[in-house]
Amino acid sequence: MAIKGFEQMKDQVKHNDSRRKFLVKTSAVSLISTLPATSVWGACTVSGALSGGSKVKDDCTTIFLSNGRSPGFWKDADTKSPGRAIASVFPYLTAYTGSRFNCEKSYLMSVIGAAKEIDIYLGKNENGEPVFINIKDAFLNHAGEGLAYNLAAVYLNAVFGFYDSYLPVTLSSGDTINNGAELIAHLFALDVIYGDHTGTDAAYYGFTEGSTAYSIAVSGCDVT
Repeated sequence: MAIKGFEQMKDQVKHNDSRRKFLVKTSAVSLISTLPATSVWGACTVSGALSGGSKVKDDCTTIFLSNGRSPGFWKDADTKSPGRAIASVFPYLTAYTGSRFNCEKSYLMSVIGAAKEIDIYLGKNENGEPVFINIKDAFLNHAGEGLAYNLAAVYLNAVFGFYDSYLPVTLSSGDTINNGAELIAHLFALDVIYGDHTGTDAAYYGFTEGSTAYSIAVSGCDVT
């Protein structure tokens, strides 16, 4: 399982009438301890980075995301040679041609692969048991659908700078989400609570097929 302990966590939350109690116990990000009423939506936008009420019911915690690449891109980005098409995603590659381009592309693919080799802590269930997601396993075991598949792509979009215009973001609670690990922990908590976005809602996760200013300064490809 790409998300370890996920099903147990969901079952426990279903039998817990207190959303606030769960939020306090989710320790990957402190999130919020009180959920604002729908009537305060006007106060929930922080520097234009939070979305409106259509995203998540009854709270002000949903982060508006855009410019990310879809899970379909990330799934194979480190294992298949995408040709020069990858330069439209990572424009810094357009500076290179021929064998230098191929070397730079291969090195980038290896960096993407290395970024997948990680277990990320998402929080704890009510028994105090940790819940993790493995990014590589999420793509291998949940290809094409599901929460793990989407969260894995969200994480890589954050790591490789696709969400730089949206992170860090300060929630109306005062908590700040700084990076990909904190972001997917937050989205995971919202899904457990509300259960609205376990499918392939590209707009919710910001999968708008953008590009990034990310570049690799030292690849070793210039060594002759």
